[in-house]
This record gives sequence, structure tokens and C-alpha cells, in this order.
Amino acid sequence: MSDPQPGKRVRKGRVKDHLVTVVCAVLLIAAGVYVVVRNDGTEAQGTPPQAAPTEPADSPAASASAAPGHISGKPMPVGDLPGWKQTLADDFTGPLSDDWGTYNGQPTGDPGGWFDPTHVAAANGELVIKGTRKQTPNGRIYATGGMMAQRSQVYGRFEVRFKMDKGRGIQFNLLLWPSDDSWPPEINFAEDNGKERNGFATTLHYGPPHKTVSRYLKVDTSKWHTAGVEWAPGKLSYLMDGKVWATVEASYVPKVPMSLAVQTQAWHCGTQWAGCPNSSTPKEVNLHVDWVVIYEKA
Repeated sequence: MSDPQPGKRVRKGRVKDHLVTVVCAVLLIAAGVYVVVRNDGTEAQGTPPQAAPTEPADSPAASASAAPGHISGKPMPVGDLPGWKQTLADDFTGPLSDDWGTYNGQPTGDPGGWFDPTHVAAANGELVIKGTRKQTPNGRIYATGGMMAQRSQVYGRFEVRFKMDKGRGIQFNLLLWPSDDSWPPEINFAEDNGKERNGFATTLHYGPPHKTVSRYLKVDTSKWHTAGVEWAPGKLSYLMDGKVWATVEASYVPKVPMSLAVQTQAWHCGTQWAGCPNSSTPKEVNLHVDWVVIYEKA
């Protein structure tokens, strides 16, 4: 991954009926109007690619026996953990609840994408954010979607059990966003570039002036995994299948209320880092989420 920080975006739109103003970086997507600004002055730091940690419980045989009938084969954690109080748990057994707001609108500066709230649907223990080509006010392009938790908190543990269909040009992003929309900060704890599902980046945005710290993990995201982050004073611990694979310790780690967001986007052609849809892209490319859990320190 030669360029984990291609630019930043400014968002103004509505999540449900709440006005938000969001500056998005790398692959952040959301509702309403965007302005894309090149971010050549940012500082990107990284570590060599790492192999994903293994979790025996995630093997097909073990997971199937642990949670028969569960969409990913791994049950959602229910209740508190040692040192952690659970503040949200959603395994999407019914329609999307009022715990979430959905995105709607055209990302200005990215004519390759459109966010349609009908593309975010939950039922039968699975959330699906659908990416399909359809007629939009911006032409016949791939429409995707996203959602943001209505709850915000300072610090905590956030985990998302997910997998992403293969399909060039459709990216996913799991992140924390400041509840007052005063960007930066931003914590992207799993985002890919829509080329191959063979890894993802994490990026902490901080400032002003805007700077970034990035890490990269090799992992097949077309298969079920649990990505997460533990956010504590002065420290971020990035999680893969329950294990810490990278950390950032610094005074600029955010200390303001933030909300969890889950989203996908079809990127326009011509960007340095992100792929764009082509003739190989399937008619439908979806992000699948089995469950989401959030904790705060007990």
C-alpha cells in the first residue's frame, strides 16, 4: 500500500434527522455534500505489512460448533467483559434499529459514488450494505450506503464482525467519528482501497495541522473476521479477531466523544490509492456484518 492517505473530504448532510458536518479522510463516506481536497502535506507513518493473527475459534469447524446457525459461525458477545461495560450490542435480527442513522446523498468530488439509505438493511441476523449499479441523480453508477451509531462516548472498545464481497472499486470503512463533527480527529480502524481483499489500513487523523499515523494488516477480508479498536487515554490498540496486532501511543490520541460508523463506497477513477469499478466488478458487491459491540471502561 504505497499511498494510505490520498486525500480528505468534507461532508455536510443528514444522518436520520440530525445535521452533521464531517471531514472525511481516505475512504470515509457519508451523507450529503462532499468537497475533496488533496492532502499532500499530511504525514503518513507506517509499519511493514503484517500477517493477520490467528484465532482458533474462527476456524470453520470450531466456529460452526460454537454457534450453529449463526451467520458467521461466531456468536455475538453478550454482557460485560472483565474491565469493560457493554454499551451497545446489535446482531441485526430485525430491521435496523434507532441506534443507527443511515447516509443519503451524493459525495461531491467523487462522481463514482452515491449513498442510498435503502442499501442498508438488517434482517435474520445479518446487516448488509449493498453496492449495485443503479440510476441515481448522478447517473447510472454504483450506489452503496453507510450508517453511524447515534450513541457517542469518550474511549472504549469497538468491534465489528464482518466480511466484504470481492469486487474492484467498492471499498469498506469501519471508523470512529467525532460527535460534534469537528474534524480532525478520526480513527479508521479498518478500511481498504477496493482493489483486492487481501488487507486493510488503519489511520489515525489528528491535528491541526492535519497529520496521520497509519498501519497495515494483511488479511483476507472476503472471509469473516472481527476488526476492532481499544481506545484509551493516549493509546489505540487495533484488534483482529480479538487480538491486538498494532498500537499507537501518543498525546494526540483523541479525547473527544466519538461515534462508530460502518460504510462502503464506490470510488471514482483517477485516484492514486483507491480502485474504481471496471468490467470485472460484479453486479452486486456487499459488505456483510454479523454483529457490532461497543464497550466503555467499567
